[in-house]
Amino acid sequence: MNKLREVRNIRGLSQFDLRIATGIHQSKISLLENQYMQPTDDEKKRLAKALKSRVETLFPATKKGKSLLTEVEGSQ
Repeated sequence: MNKLREVRNIRGLSQFDLRIATGIHQSKISLLENQYMQPTDDEKKRLAKALKSRVETLFPATKKGKSLLTEVEGSQ
């Protein structure tokens, strides 16, 4: 399970609740949770603050705004 979704569920929040707390549209939260999009650094900070978590906890597979999968694919 995606860490963003996992922490949101642990906190008992809906995507709509997170939308209200962060100002990030619910549809984008859904896309982030399903890993169709990568959040901006600002969005990562807002999500972490709203979920009372660390950016590194919510997005463990990211390094300097890139996913590790993207880095591996790019090196082929």
